Amino acid sequence: MTLLEDIKGSLRLTTSALDSEVQTLVDAALYDMERAGVNPALLKLNDEGNLDNALVKKGVAALCKADFGYDVSEAYRFEASYDRILNALLNSKENVAAIEKEGADAEPELDPVQEGQDGAHGDGEGE
Repeated sequence: MTLLEDIKGSLRLTTSALDSEVQTLVDAALYDMERAGVNPALLKLNDEGNLDNALVKKGVAALCKADFGYDVSEAYRFEASYDRILNALLNSKENVAAIEKEGADAEPELDPVQEGQDGAHGDGEGE
């Protein structure tokens, strides 16, 4: 089963007439998670077109439920659920380990003074 099919089930949809809208919501949820700092590896679809991480899938479903359709009187509940799930993902061992690994693999940034660019404009002031 694909992620789109799972999310359609969460939204209680049985038709494909709204697949484009649902796919847009799924894409936006995954983008929001990545933007917030969730490790992109946790957000990648597997060979079956689904997510391996159940918490990520639950977060996508919650945000889709909050944003789908016009009657969003219960949207605040789903948004609050999404926020809790997002926080749990950001603090998960998998996410923290990936961030720490990226930090260890990254080259240290040189500060402008070390690079010889102390911010002087070469206009003769302060020389």
